Amino acid sequence: MRVLVFDVSGKLGHFRKFYTTSSSLTYPFPTPTALRGLIGAIVGYGKNEYLEKTRDISLAVQILSPVKTIMMSVNYINTKEGSGGRKFVFLEKDKKSKGDKSEKSQSEKDVRTQAIIQFLKDPKYRIFVVDNGKSETFEKLKKHLENREFVYTPVLGTSEHLAEINYFGTFTAKILENYEGECHTVCPIDNIEIDIAPIKIGKELIPYDMENDRSEPKYLEVLYSKEPDKPIRGKYKKILKVKVNCLNIFVSPIPPLYNSP
Repeated sequence: MRVLVFDVSGKLGHFRKFYTTSSSLTYPFPTPTALRGLIGAIVGYGKNEYLEKTRDISLAVQILSPVKTIMMSVNYINTKEGSGGRKFVFLEKDKKSKGDKSEKSQSEKDVRTQAIIQFLKDPKYRIFVVDNGKSETFEKLKKHLENREFVYTPVLGTSEHLAEINYFGTFTAKILENYEGECHTVCPIDNIEIDIAPIKIGKELIPYDMENDRSEPKYLEVLYSKEPDKPIRGKYKKILKVKVNCLNIFVSPIPPLYNSP
């Protein structure tokens, strides 16, 4: 089994939790749906096709830097009439007469919204892309990363947060069953029986698949270590052993290997 490995990092990131609305909170790591969007941007899949075309791969993410978040107020303005969408823009002040400087135009009041958003500060992750067989996406991604050719700009969640990509290569992985030891990546909760250990562990409910129109999302509960240098120890149904530059990394992909035949 082949596994493609690359790092992604940036100054800020935001992966919105699905149950938050105006005051958006972020996941501490990119969800599988967000990673599929990132891969789609690199290889050139459109926004209405990348979810379908990336179903032939599995994904895993390792948190490399401590999770730090900040809250900021953001001004939104709707730039598409009737779309209901929101974008970050700068509002240009309307030109008014000298006696009307303190008043805002009615149009500005109608379209402008302020929200408090949670951002990840200096995030860095290692991404593992697992080839589940004859994957067209895997080969395209490998070619684009080797040549550093990105069709669309890679971002960390939203278009304002540019991502830096560092490609490591493609490696051979070995499937281990009933494995007891460490896992370095975010892990589906159904794949692990945790040993008692003095580390901080987080739990999240994340989306990992949905239709192209963003309907019928599928969710999965996962665990992750809040201390990047301390992997979670436990007993795993199935796990991948990947040797990256003489270092053994144990990976739990999503969708889970134990759901595969």
